[in-house]
Amino acid sequence: MDPLVHTSPPRGQAGFSMLELMVSLSLVSIGVLTMAIAQLQALGEGNQARHRTHAAAIARDQMERIQGMAFSDPALTPMASTAFTTPPWLDNASEAALAPGEIPLRVRRPGGRVDETIYTVFYRVGDDDDMPPNPALRLVDLEVVWNEPRISNLKPTRTGQPTVAISSLLVDNDR
Repeated sequence: MDPLVHTSPPRGQAGFSMLELMVSLSLVSIGVLTMAIAQLQALGEGNQARHRTHAAAIARDQMERIQGMAFSDPALTPMASTAFTTPPWLDNASEAALAPGEIPLRVRRPGGRVDETIYTVFYRVGDDDDMPPNPALRLVDLEVVWNEPRISNLKPTRTGQPTVAISSLLVDNDR
């Protein structure tokens, strides 16, 4: 056989064409891009879940504090207004950097970075909803709100911010 003579293989055995290669690479790149977007979205959802978990823990702690207070405590007197207010026990008067009702929470990230989120607690105390109201019962609503970077604050909540809310019925424990 002469080495200078080039014979091409039969048409069915020619390998990949340039078009087939481009289509394959396009499909693979779309798949990789989709996986990267899904990973970024999962990281963002994880951050949102972390904030909700912290807010729920703060709400639970504050509600436990309320439930441990005496029924006759002035902070548990039914409010004339239906508006939420910051709890008097969270006045933060000793910390100039914090407004009333604010609780800072710091999270240390891998690599030493520290993230701080400020959660704000609001509450209201009302009479029992029954008609006629039972004077030995009070309804307490508690909200924890926060600002979350890169999250729209146009949520359908009272404040328009991400919110965790809980309610409890208090029974007169002073008897």
